[in-house]
Amino acid sequence: MEASLELQYALASHPPARPVAGQAGTLVAASSVEPPIVNDEELAKEFRRLAQGEGDVLVIANTHTVSVRHRRTATAAWEVVCGGELGVEALEAAKPLTRKRLLWATTAAVPSEVNPDSMTVAKASVALLNRWLKGSVDETGREGDVTQAIKDDLTYLAGWRCQFSGCGRDLKRHGATGGRGRFSYFAHIVAASPSGPRGHPQDSKLLASEPSNFMLLCDECHRLIDKVNPSKYTVEVLRKMREDNIAEVARLLDTLKHKPAEVIAVVGNIAGQAAQFSMDDAHEAMWGVGLRSTEAKPTRYFYPGGQNHDVHSAAYWGSLFQQMKSDLPALQTLLNGTRTGAARPRLAIFPMHSTSVLLLAGRVLGDTAGTQLFQPHRNKVGPGTRWAWPAPGTLPMPPLDKFSVQVLQTQAPGQAEAILVVALTSDIEADRMTSACVADGRLALPALRVVGPSFDKDCMQQPEDLQLFGLAVDVAMRKLQEEWRVRKVHLFVSAPASAVVVVGQKLQARHHAEFICHESMAGPSSAYRATIEITPTSVRELVSGMAQTLSLQP
Repeated sequence: MEASLELQYALASHPPARPVAGQAGTLVAASSVEPPIVNDEELAKEFRRLAQGEGDVLVIANTHTVSVRHRRTATAAWEVVCGGELGVEALEAAKPLTRKRLLWATTAAVPSEVNPDSMTVAKASVALLNRWLKGSVDETGREGDVTQAIKDDLTYLAGWRCQFSGCGRDLKRHGATGGRGRFSYFAHIVAASPSGPRGHPQDSKLLASEPSNFMLLCDECHRLIDKVNPSKYTVEVLRKMREDNIAEVARLLDTLKHKPAEVIAVVGNIAGQAAQFSMDDAHEAMWGVGLRSTEAKPTRYFYPGGQNHDVHSAAYWGSLFQQMKSDLPALQTLLNGTRTGAARPRLAIFPMHSTSVLLLAGRVLGDTAGTQLFQPHRNKVGPGTRWAWPAPGTLPMPPLDKFSVQVLQTQAPGQAEAILVVALTSDIEADRMTSACVADGRLALPALRVVGPSFDKDCMQQPEDLQLFGLAVDVAMRKLQEEWRVRKVHLFVSAPASAVVVVGQKLQARHHAEFICHESMAGPSSAYRATIEITPTSVRELVSGMAQTLSLQP
């Protein structure tokens, strides 16, 4: 929170003392504090405040901006009040002061840097203020040097948006009324006059009609750089701002060439953290892979609302299954292309949910083309948001054998159940599994394990990692389904969110086995417990004892 103006004045006029190094207990004055910088409205408030007090008020002005000082008596030192823009509102507020107490001084320098005791001071009048304001407007607001060609080129490059960094205001629409019009200024970077803001004895004339010397600004930002705080917004700062804006507008407009995709957010409360996701999270990530969103907001599925994250709680699944009663048919309708009467749209999937829900989401989404998965990166590995994959070529291609399938225990004759362990971020030992899988501390069923080169929470660094991982899961599924021909698979997964969805995508209806999904209790070495059962036709929760079941049939 910023300090009050009164406190800033006190600091500027009477900076705190500080010890001098090597001289214990000796105090000297600290370096001066810059005065508050205010706009016309704020300066008007200060004039009204000063009008209620005693003493003289001094305005030091160059052609475009002012500095205001105050002294309580004729023999007292001038104290810094503020600096910035003197406009119509401040002029009106200063009129009562002109009757006796308002003084005026003119300088060619930066007003805030001038010593008032060295100035020639005169009594200010309303006529003087009006003349100065008219001259200031003429100095900073003129556009006579702007040709129509410059206007056309600059508005095209800026996309009719304010080029001031962080503003981006639509300059074809009025902010309050919404009416269409032109609400822009073609502002000089180097002033057209040597005495204007950022003016130069030679460059002002040379660059007066140079296209690269103009910025497209809204009224507020134009006043900021020319009248409120011209000293801060130097030629170098504004040139870089202009260049960055033009490059960013071009990049954003180029995204219109990207293929449209629908944003699907499978996001829930994780480890007590409320689910947070917005389109701002999605845009940059999608642009990086040549996609753009088709909607103003994401479509959320399997969102538990305010329900606390606890996959071993009956209340959690009661709430979630209630939500899925509407979500599953809606998602299946979208995937079948019947919602719009068109073919299945491209999908951009943003997963951050419990392992069980992500497996189910993958099962419903299916392993088909046109689905782009994103991975939430704890530490960003590329430009954009934490969801963005790195640009192609940024990272070396992963080796083709990055992920492998291991046989932990072979199948004995007659065994119709098996275990599939996906251990990418951490291992899952036998003593953490359920009694259906383990006997006397050892695996009681045939078992496969899909692993990477090491246990790593950041093992999904690029889309190619997901592709190779999917191939390894395919190998495991073929072993389970076509060679062992098991009817039930106990599934234990410790993997990044995107990889969990990939596992779910492989649980297709053509695989006749039933998959019992497990998740760990609290703690890194805690036991796993069953949560849901996914069959070729349905999903059933296994926590509440009520055997809630929902159809997965289209």
